[in-house]
Amino acid sequence: MWVAMTELISFSDLPSSLAGLHKKAKREAWKTRLKPGVKGKVLECEIGALPLTVQQAVRERYALQLMTQKADESPAPVVTKARRSSAVVDAVEAYRGSPQLMLERLNALTENQRQVADARIAIVSEVLKVAQQPGFSCAKAIRFIVDNLARSQLDERIVAMVETANAKKGNSRALSEIT
Repeated sequence: MWVAMTELISFSDLPSSLAGLHKKAKREAWKTRLKPGVKGKVLECEIGALPLTVQQAVRERYALQLMTQKADESPAPVVTKARRSSAVVDAVEAYRGSPQLMLERLNALTENQRQVADARIAIVSEVLKVAQQPGFSCAKAIRFIVDNLARSQLDERIVAMVETANAKKGNSRALSEIT
């Protein structure tokens, strides 16, 4: 992952001027390159060369930017699982085998149940989006989202999804790593 030098000026652990940052990068032999596709001279450095505190801050800032973007409306990739023996057929297999049964079951859901399910899927989608970034596992992505929710640093859209996904009455809505 590459970060533009101009983005690094705002971090307290690094020099506050572009010239000072360039000198530090040269002195500490950071891996740098010219930013492709940009007119002029914009220098980027590899995130692995930065101090650990700055690396973590850059990753968190990038993850927050990802979560404020609108969700991609493209369908999720289809995941196929290994089939069980044909002798074992349970309720889930029956639904998978018969789209008509699945449609009947989905049509029986109330509007509130649909909204809760959609909100839960959207939260999982946000976790997976963060987990795909370098330096984040699924567990770290979950912790990151829970911590930022507790500090009120998440986008209003995500906060609204959490409130809907909890499906509780009253004001006691919380998100934890387990939920």
